[in-house]
Amino acid sequence: MNCSKKNIAKCVIPIIILLIVISLTGYKYRGLVRLKMLNFLHSFDDLPASVEDENEMPLGAWWPARESATVADSNMTDAQREQLELLRSLGYLSGYNEAPVQMGVTVLDTSRVCPGYNIIISGHGPGISLIDARGNIVHDWFNSEVSLYGLWPHAQDQELPIDFWRRAYLDDNGDLTVMIEGGGVVKVDKDSNVLWVSEYNGAHHDIDVDEEGNVYTIGRDIHINDKYFPGKYISEDYICILDSLGNRISWISTLDVLENSSFAPVLKRMPDGGDVLHCNTIEIIRPDMLPENYSGPLRSGTVLLSHRSIDLVCAVDLESESVYWADSDLWRMQHQPTVLSDGTILILDNQGLFEKSTVLQFDPATDQVLWQYRGDEENPFYTVGSGSCQRLPNGNTLITESMMGRAFEVTPGGDIVWEFYNPYRAGENLELIATLFETVRVPVETVEGWL
Repeated sequence: MNCSKKNIAKCVIPIIILLIVISLTGYKYRGLVRLKMLNFLHSFDDLPASVEDENEMPLGAWWPARESATVADSNMTDAQREQLELLRSLGYLSGYNEAPVQMGVTVLDTSRVCPGYNIIISGHGPGISLIDARGNIVHDWFNSEVSLYGLWPHAQDQELPIDFWRRAYLDDNGDLTVMIEGGGVVKVDKDSNVLWVSEYNGAHHDIDVDEEGNVYTIGRDIHINDKYFPGKYISEDYICILDSLGNRISWISTLDVLENSSFAPVLKRMPDGGDVLHCNTIEIIRPDMLPENYSGPLRSGTVLLSHRSIDLVCAVDLESESVYWADSDLWRMQHQPTVLSDGTILILDNQGLFEKSTVLQFDPATDQVLWQYRGDEENPFYTVGSGSCQRLPNGNTLITESMMGRAFEVTPGGDIVWEFYNPYRAGENLELIATLFETVRVPVETVEGWL
């Protein structure tokens, strides 16, 4: 701009005004920019740092396969080779020089493994499988129309390359209640026919169903919340309760339930905008989950939540809409707290120590750690995000190491008696493994009537 000294004020003032407008706009929407980044990362519970451009990743949720999880190609079974050919035909594999990889069941101690079938929830695409102890698929739920953007075209996270089923609850007749990541809840029958679809609620991470068929999930809304973060966009989580037909009956802010309690000061730990709580678990504490004459802090009829961003696990009274118990001292970036039959809690500590994950059992009344599994050099265990844990009827523990696409069952003494690697691979040399969000062991009698 060519300005004389006489007219310098006329030139400078518009420039200053323009800079102020740009600065204010950038300030106002800085939370949204950060939110989009956080939503992308947390939709998969972290992408590998080595992937700089998400467009280089295949659709779905993937992670670099652990180098130690390899065997010679010549050791692959015919079934594994058939699986590779199937993946090629579906377009999941972009290369032809496969890296030698471990797939399917790699450890099976039939004398010590807990009987049952396994629900496998994988990030390679929409659908869920049921496998037996040897890794054979005995049933699939798949419906190409049950997808995020197919059912909810106005979902808030339309730019995210995700379209998979994240959590599910199996009924005794084979019906499956499915939470579609970033969308809502769908119920399908054993043949994958849609029974009902909820409205869009931004559902993510987890689902549970009570004895009356009511569905509990974690809803999300991306908006400006002036009460907690004036002028900033945040991702706010909600306790979303649906009836047995998918109609919403309750919508409770997880920010509000913390503020309405004596634990309100933990909100000071929240990041300055974006995914401020990152709730990743919701579990109903049913009456039959607590022992007789139980005197601990937990109450039946309430819900257990996990907030990853502030390392907090808490229990919420739905009538008062407030937190009545909370803890945060034994883990970092945790997942899947679940109440056991003796009133203790099992939880996956994702990032507690030296890039090692830990599953631990603790007493919520005393914080005493009663049992833990951390892995070792021969059997490393680390999932930077996601993951699940389930105490089995025989006392073993089923653990999902999500980012490594691995599930394994350990005895109380820490012996691995069952191990499974997700067979879904991608990349030029099969270097990517589909995230294994959850593996759930279900009793034989749960499926024998309809399988």
